[in-house]
Amino acid sequence: MVDQLESLQKISTSKNLTITNFSQGEHHLPMKSIESLRELIFPLRCLGCQSLGIEICSQCRKFWHPRIITTWSSTVEPFPIFSSIPYSPIAGKVLLAAKENNLELADNLIGKALLHSLRGARSKLTIDFLVPIPSRKSVARKRGRQFISELSRSVGVIENYPTFEILTHKRKVKDQSLLDAKERAVNLEGALSCLRFLGGRAVLIDDLVTTGATLREAARALREKGVVVSAAVTACVAEPLR
Repeated sequence: MVDQLESLQKISTSKNLTITNFSQGEHHLPMKSIESLRELIFPLRCLGCQSLGIEICSQCRKFWHPRIITTWSSTVEPFPIFSSIPYSPIAGKVLLAAKENNLELADNLIGKALLHSLRGARSKLTIDFLVPIPSRKSVARKRGRQFISELSRSVGVIENYPTFEILTHKRKVKDQSLLDAKERAVNLEGALSCLRFLGGRAVLIDDLVTTGATLREAARALREKGVVVSAAVTACVAEPLR
């Protein structure tokens, strides 16, 4: 402990920081100094390739460059799906870092991509409120949060749209990641229900659209309750939808 304190005090001297005895619970660091110390101990690495530097390096940024990509749902009443990042191995790592590791840097990247998609949707249609796709209850407990709901609230506050968590699972479903398009459709059919009616135009929020099965089931559940679904917004999209 003494050696660690001496090392920290040497760092503080070189960085003009003020550090008192940690063993006595007394440490007064300006916020900027704390951030500098954190970067020294835990250097920032690219979420895509783990190289030192920033959260997404220039090489990986080529695969995480927001634009507006519009696809359409395969529902009886089709609705547009607005996304901003084509799915790639880099995108997969960012999504995994956010969902499974709760990394704030990954959350921020996905949030910015989702915000870009939402603004693309807003330029084309009327939006009254956002409805996030719920995680399975067991998954949410494991992660300690409803990941998509948090993202939805964050972008909703910026764009002045309320988020309503009115979708819920009414039965167990399998993990979608290893299922093909047909299996996903069967897995999700009738799995969601809407808790209450809301007037206005809803936009579904999710992190990734692959086959569109999740968004299709969410739209079915909402429409069954009388809720109007005008569009969906996601951060990433698998091109073409598979």
